[in-house]
Amino acid sequence: MTEHWDEFFLKLHHQQTLKEQLSTTENDESWMMISIEEAIKGISKGSLTLPNKQEIRFQTIPVFGNQLTISLPNSLIPEVRAGQTVDPSKSFVVQDKLGGVLFGLHQSGQELDSEQVEVYQKQIIEQTSRAQPSMKLVDEKALSIQDTIIGCYEAIFLVSPSPYYQIVFVRSWCGKAVIGSCQFKLEDAPLWVPLTYAMLHTATWSELS
Repeated sequence: MTEHWDEFFLKLHHQQTLKEQLSTTENDESWMMISIEEAIKGISKGSLTLPNKQEIRFQTIPVFGNQLTISLPNSLIPEVRAGQTVDPSKSFVVQDKLGGVLFGLHQSGQELDSEQVEVYQKQIIEQTSRAQPSMKLVDEKALSIQDTIIGCYEAIFLVSPSPYYQIVFVRSWCGKAVIGSCQFKLEDAPLWVPLTYAMLHTATWSELS
């Protein structure tokens, strides 16, 4: 990687400001287009009007044999991969091709208790960093949502022509690891960061095996 991060960001329209905003304190939401709380309220109502008057409508989708229900923007539709069959009971992928957004969930066979989530998350970060040298870790944290711990980390990937931002999360479900991620263009982070966390907060999981 011959191009330094600072030089790269300076070449991007409006991205230097966003970079500085992403480096602010963890709980500062001022750089976001909407707050996480506003996004949660929008999901509960089924629609969200953004400051630019754009409206996002949500649909609630049953996943993993109806054991998980999650509300997603209508722009995200199931991904179809030619020649590849994905077990819908183990993996769930939706995307907005035009907007460059990809959201996925995968049930791993790895046994995982809630107490091990943060350690497991660090292992994922280490593995991804080795596999993707262009990854720049922005933040990592453990969230307490609906009486369980969800480990999250945020990273930027240097992809030409548009760098991508990714939020990866992991939780224990029925004693096994579930890994999810939402990735989007870095320039869209002020919208998709709060939306992703709102989707995590409003998802409901059945603990029935």
